[in-house]
Amino acid sequence: MFQYLKKMWYFFLPIFLLFGLAIILYLKSDPFFDFSSSKKFRWVYSYQRLNDISTKNLLSTKINYNSFILGSSRSCGVYGCYLETKIPDSKFFHFADWVENIGGVLAKLQFLDSQGYQLKNIIIYLDTDKTFEGEGSLTTEDHYEVTKQSKVAYKFAHFVSFFSFFNLEKFKILTGKGEESGYYVNQPLDTLTNDYNHICSADVIKNYGFAQNDEVFRNKIDSLKSSGFLYSRPVIVAYNKPQISVEEEERIKKIIEVLKKHNSNYYIVITPLFDQRKFNSEDLKILKKYFGKRLFDFSGKNSITENIYNYPDRLHFQNYISKQIIDSVLNDQRNK
Repeated sequence: MFQYLKKMWYFFLPIFLLFGLAIILYLKSDPFFDFSSSKKFRWVYSYQRLNDISTKNLLSTKINYNSFILGSSRSCGVYGCYLETKIPDSKFFHFADWVENIGGVLAKLQFLDSQGYQLKNIIIYLDTDKTFEGEGSLTTEDHYEVTKQSKVAYKFAHFVSFFSFFNLEKFKILTGKGEESGYYVNQPLDTLTNDYNHICSADVIKNYGFAQNDEVFRNKIDSLKSSGFLYSRPVIVAYNKPQISVEEEERIKKIIEVLKKHNSNYYIVITPLFDQRKFNSEDLKILKKYFGKRLFDFSGKNSITENIYNYPDRLHFQNYISKQIIDSVLNDQRNK
């Protein structure tokens, strides 16, 4: 028996040593910044969730925000610093995620409420393709303060995620060569508004309405169209199938309850996507039931979606479109 256990020990010892080394390197490289004492986090690696990074930034700041931008990566085209020039006494924080469902929007609002933030102004981007996909549940990789899971479960989920799809690029990160990794993006988040991929300044705000339309850019889009990547859309308006489930409607109801509790000045925007699919009419009735005239639908065929040069990667639209949308909804409310 002793000889058997001895052989088993020698067999598993290299595995234990390798596992221990992996843990040590993981803690040292901290690829999700779960053990960092930093007060400002950037989007350094492509696998990191914007929700998680943004929550870390929010929890580490002493700025008393009273206004928030919520939604998917499409909402990253909304500039908090620009909104502060348009809405008096507003202090915006950009609290988006790469892919955000309705459950994520609710969870963030409930988190902000629990943290004692005043929800004075709220901008929410809804998408026709992802917002109501599934049942609106969160993932264990989202920040534990938002999901209400344990800190241990949250950090373990990151550990499992990192090693589940382990490759040479992640090995570079573990060995301190993260800047050479294919995952390295190192995109800035504004230190005050948490706006994505730019640091707010007078020049940034001045150029917010700039539409990229030079010859090189147009040739790129034309090439994507010729290859079929930017495919031809239906001539007749196509509608989405019903998406909003009973559970998701309940989440919408809870969202409006939080907004009413804070007497929020809110704007709910259905985004204009390249596929030109119109939001389902029955789903639209549900949204109007709760959000009323604060709902603005830019889905389907319109002047934005007809122009293929507005969509550099098919999934997102140029940032100036968000400026047009924001100006439109703010002017609409002022005229009522």
